[in-house]
Amino acid sequence: MVDFVTALSADLPNYLRDLETVVNIDCGTHTKAGVDAVGRLVRERLREFGADVIDFPQEQFGDCVYGRWRGNGTARILLIGHMDTVYSEGTVSQFSFRKLAGRLMGPGVNDMKSGLLAGIYALNAVVRSGFNQFAEIGMFCNTEEEIGSPVSMPLYTQFAKDADAALVLEPARESGAIVSARKGVGHYDVVVHGKSAHAGVEPEKGANAILALARYTEALQALNGLRPGLTLNVGVVRGGTRPNVVADHADAQIDVRIARVADAEPLEQAMREILARQVVPETKADLMGGITNPPMEKTEATARLLAYAKNAARELGFEIEDVSTGGGSDGNYTAALGTPTLDGLGPVGGKSHNALEEWMDPKSIVPRTALLAKLIVAIAENK
Repeated sequence: MVDFVTALSADLPNYLRDLETVVNIDCGTHTKAGVDAVGRLVRERLREFGADVIDFPQEQFGDCVYGRWRGNGTARILLIGHMDTVYSEGTVSQFSFRKLAGRLMGPGVNDMKSGLLAGIYALNAVVRSGFNQFAEIGMFCNTEEEIGSPVSMPLYTQFAKDADAALVLEPARESGAIVSARKGVGHYDVVVHGKSAHAGVEPEKGANAILALARYTEALQALNGLRPGLTLNVGVVRGGTRPNVVADHADAQIDVRIARVADAEPLEQAMREILARQVVPETKADLMGGITNPPMEKTEATARLLAYAKNAARELGFEIEDVSTGGGSDGNYTAALGTPTLDGLGPVGGKSHNALEEWMDPKSIVPRTALLAKLIVAIAENK
């Protein structure tokens, strides 16, 4: 049995230097120069560790990177990481990489620069061990995950469709749990049309779109729990022009989360039935939008990957649990392609998307990277 812990412990100083380097780069999704700077380090490490590297140049966002290793087996395994963060340019000058109370802090240290590097170093450990019982192991490094992967999503069809497993390098939960399911995400807009009138002189000639939207909002919010795990939030509302004018227009933005693909149709049907009712005379409502990020459901294939991961953790001397979460990741897309997917395989941390407080636990780097390496081997051996 390969001793990945010893190998990765020896690599830890290099990992930490790389982590400090990439955390101290402003690489918000829309900062192409910064994301490309992270990409240069990623590309350098992949090549140093023996990967063939393919670049996917982008005009608006950073250039995507794919590294691959080919072996003598049959398994095809895809690792997925992203090089962008949610932070605006200039964040690093205020909150750079630092150590505080036994934690590593900095923008993107948890989401997901530590996981990105864990994937690279885990693959190096696997290949360096001499293990080659796989057809291809690839690592795709996305550059716009934080805004929904508009460029990368089509590339997953190329890399994930025929893979035996997709392993997503988002951080483990603060509890140490990995992620076996993620809710799907939907974005909807409701637009209500009414009739304007002078509110003081002839209000009876108006049709108040804001009043109608308020009534629709109450009914839409009641759809929470329509299916297990389904949530709906009317999060933004706008309407009207002036206080003395009956509003002829109002609109709302709605966030929806679903646990199963099968929940989308009945939810949308229920929304349309609500909006078809005329709750204020002479008003009319339209619904636009849909499910933009399909759910990552926990399947029998997911359960097999999870069993490999839990067994690997036990061999390393610790236990892991799995959870479902409401937030989306690129794992939603690979799961929708039918690829068995496991997520949250990066080191342990928390407070993602909070520049001041984002942290990761340095003590988790070696065991979680070793877990990832052992999981890769287990998947390949059981193909």
